[in-house]
Formats: sequence, C-alpha cells, structure tokens
Amino acid sequence: MILKEFNQKIALFRYSLIAPIITNTFTQASVKDYLAEIAAKSYTLPNGKKKEYSPATIKGWLVQYRKYGIDGLYPKSRADKGTSRKISNETKEFIINSKLNSPKKTAKYIYHEVIAKGFESETSISLSTVTRFINKAKIGSKKLVPDDRRAFEFEFSNECWQSDVSVGPYLTIEDKKFKTYIIAFLDDSSRVIVGCKAFFKDDLLSLMSVFKDAVASKGILKKFSLIMERYIKVSNFI
Repeated sequence: MILKEFNQKIALFRYSLIAPIITNTFTQASVKDYLAEIAAKSYTLPNGKKKEYSPATIKGWLVQYRKYGIDGLYPKSRADKGTSRKISNETKEFIINSKLNSPKKTAKYIYHEVIAKGFESETSISLSTVTRFINKAKIGSKKLVPDDRRAFEFEFSNECWQSDVSVGPYLTIEDKKFKTYIIAFLDDSSRVIVGCKAFFKDDLLSLMSVFKDAVASKGILKKFSLIMERYIKVSNFI
C-alpha cells in the first residue's frame, strides 16, 4: 500500500472515532463513557494489524483535529526512523516503579499509563519501546520475585492481634439449615490462636465476644496476673 494512501486511511479512521464527539451524536451518557467504550475495542488497521487505543490517545486526536482539521489526524513520520528511541529518565523511573509495584501489569497497560499521565505522547514513544525497556531492565513479570508478606510480623507476643472471619459448616436445626461463621483472633508474632468461636451472625457483637474471651485468656492482663501468682508462690517459698 502506498504510504500516502495508508496515511489518508489512518486519518479517516481516526476521524470516524472522534466524529460522534464533534457532532455530539454519541448515545452514551457522557463523552467519558463513549471514550471508555470505544477504547475497550480492538481495531483492524488498513495494514491488517490490530490495535487498541486508550481514551487519552483518542482525546489527543480530538485536540489535533480541532487545531489542524483532518491534517492533524495524519500519522506523523519519525525523524529518527531506523534508530532506537530514547526514553527520558522520568519515564524510565515511572515504568520501573509501575512494574515493581504491580508486577502483573503488562507492557501495554504501562504504555497507555505513560501516555495518559503525560510522560510521553503517542508520537514520541511506542509500545515496542516500552516492552524492550522492561525486558532490558529485567523487570518482566517472570523476573520479579513476589514480596514476602510475612515481613509484617511483630517481634513480641500481644503487640498485634489479627482477626478473621470464615464461613463454617451449615447446621440443620429442626429441618432448617443455618449458616455458621468462624471468628478467630491470631497473635501476629507467635501465630497462636488466642480466641476462636462459632456464631450464626458475623456482626460486631460476635467479634467482640471472641475478643473479650481472648483478652481474658491470652491478653496482657492475664499474663500479668500469672506473673504475679508465680512471684507470690516464690516469695512464700523463700
């Protein structure tokens, strides 16, 4: 396909997506909803390639059209074609932090983030550039080691208790099935279950009931009383 013809078809394609906004004929509740809907689709370009576009990219076309008309929708040729594009240090830092904070994010998702947040424009960076940088930096999903969630662990017992609720077995009472809930408190340091009971409701009263028993049996006051009892026994022995 001749380059001029290809660019013309691309410009018309881009116009077809922003035309409902220009003519105010979109059927969605708002422009934002319209952009979200068309951005969720995949489009086949004149060269046969399939591509998706972010709302930020489509809004960029709208801005270009309002400034320059249909000419603003023509693809811009790269002056550095044939050479590797450079990524700014700010963009590199954003890509690395984005990937490290959320290892499951794809290069495509981060690419759209880079454009949406204004670090780069669609004409200054490509998806392949972002993908190459992620691979070169060795921060792909397979390269990253999951965080050890056990790091949030207190040194001493009774510094932190964690509570959890899970669905228990169904009980049949007078031919009626009742759902049960297991509520437990766990000491973060020792991993000891300091309180655990079953209820028919997973409400605050049930939670406080378990907490009360846990404090009475494993809490600081209980420990203090046991220490005092031992001290008294030793004192009497002496």
